[in-house]
Amino acid sequence: MTPDAVLRGAREDLVLRHVAAENARDVEAAMDTFTHPRYEIIPTGAVFDGYEAVRAMLLQQWADLPRLQYAAEAIYHCEQGLVVETRTTAPGTSIDMLSMNLFGFRGPDLILERCYFDRLLLAEQLEGARAR
Repeated sequence: MTPDAVLRGAREDLVLRHVAAENARDVEAAMDTFTHPRYEIIPTGAVFDGYEAVRAMLLQQWADLPRLQYAAEAIYHCEQGLVVETRTTAPGTSIDMLSMNLFGFRGPDLILERCYFDRLLLAEQLEGARAR
């Protein structure tokens, strides 16, 4: 196996562990996937940089949206990381949304998750789920 293939495999495994930790609401496991935690939520302009900021953001997100689950639908490798097409659902609701998440790396180290999604679609689906 080539060094590039090993690095790609290690990065993909790390991202899938990160997604699984978020689905399990295991904040420590999610945080452990980062070397330096940073989230950039592009539709809102919010940036969470550093351990405490990212940890607090995850815990707040899970409190606000307790049933959301994420599935990696497709993974695309690039030199600086991975782009993951993510399906977000909430069991028992009509929420079903695709997003793109860029996972930035420095070598094998995860240093960034940058999230792109349709903010209006999410708001519409959340409102529909609350109305039920």
